[in-house]
Amino acid sequence: MVKIQLYIATSIDGFIARKNGELDWLNNLPNPNNLDYGYNNFLSQIDTVIIGRKTYEEILSFGIDWPYGNCKTYVATTDKNYKTKTENSHTINIINKKTIEEIKTQSKNKIWVVGGGILISEFLNFNAIDEMIICIIPIIIGSGIKLFPNNPLETKFNLIKSEPFETGAINLTYRAI
Repeated sequence: MVKIQLYIATSIDGFIARKNGELDWLNNLPNPNNLDYGYNNFLSQIDTVIIGRKTYEEILSFGIDWPYGNCKTYVATTDKNYKTKTENSHTINIINKKTIEEIKTQSKNKIWVVGGGILISEFLNFNAIDEMIICIIPIIIGSGIKLFPNNPLETKFNLIKSEPFETGAINLTYRAI
């Protein structure tokens, strides 16, 4: 069965980006050994990406090649006229059980819900996140975009792994009960 996973970085105080969407605080963590925090291993298991429009556009603004070219990408947006700018990318305008099941049937590996917070909460509300890898970055940014906005449905998870890094970051892996 295809699993839907969340892999995301958050500040200690639970923000995934600044209010304006900036991610500069992620790059301020000294990382002399260029650790990837398990990202490349995680990405090697993914064939489908579901991403919110703002997160999609933020990644496009980095001025790099689309990093998920080997994956089918779904950009979640309420704008019915939105056009994606990358190959093998499509839009979805509604998140519901039917849409989630259709995406799962088209995937052979794992599905990654990239972000943002509203999209993550929608998937939680449909009990559609099977596993979460949350990388906690040792910084408090004080305000911004919350990891779980809009009071998502109460959902129980078991901690199955914790992996601390020399940088002070830690990956916490949870599986839905």
